[in-house]
Amino acid sequence: MTRRDDPERPCFAELSVRVYRLCLALLGNDADASDAAQESLTRAWQRRRRKRPGVSWWTWTAGFSVRVCRETRRRHGVAPAPFSVTDVAGPEDDGACAERADRLQTLHRSILRLPGRQREVVTLRLILGRSIEETAAVLGCPAGTVKSNLHKAVRSLHGRTGETETTDELRIV
Repeated sequence: MTRRDDPERPCFAELSVRVYRLCLALLGNDADASDAAQESLTRAWQRRRRKRPGVSWWTWTAGFSVRVCRETRRRHGVAPAPFSVTDVAGPEDDGACAERADRLQTLHRSILRLPGRQREVVTLRLILGRSIEETAAVLGCPAGTVKSNLHKAVRSLHGRTGETETTDELRIV
């Protein structure tokens, strides 16, 4: 299949970066995320002729990524590790940036402690900015299930991070 056969097919480099970021957000460490991204892209390529015309390449490939990450965690018992504060704030940053980095690290640790489906919904919807419908398509569930899991996750996160409001938006900044 060439790009001319499917003009909606994204650039492979762009797609691979997006898949890697999803895997990193779900698994929490670079080595496992790299392996999972490679496996996801391989599976997507091998099954490319089965992709339905109305489904975007990102949504279709992200579905493989979520399943590969689940398999990786189940098979290897991978415990997600939160990112380091220095990943967000370098050593030369001022105190405000370090405070923001600490809040992000606390939030990230809390996200990693969520049950699997809630963690996936938060990652896709709030971190990667996917729509409710696209998140539902990636996870293979109804939009109502995404909304329900998102609501439960946000309430749990507010309780763990000390937030008092229970809205469906997380204020990371």
